[in-house]
Amino acid sequence: MKLFSFKSIVFYGVLGTITAFVIAPFIRSLIDYSWQIEILITTSIILPMYAVLTRLFKKYL
Repeated sequence: MKLFSFKSIVFYGVLGTITAFVIAPFIRSLIDYSWQIEILITTSIILPMYAVLTRLFKKYL
């Protein structure tokens, strides 16, 4: 998958929007730590999710 192709930009745009407005707030609402630890935990969940989804959808993009 080419990083700057139209399909790739749309894919990462949609995935980023879903992540920013649905997944990240949901994860942060489940934990009650300082904001630095919440950001670290949320990032450690979201980055592998991006890698897995990219591999799953690679043949479709």
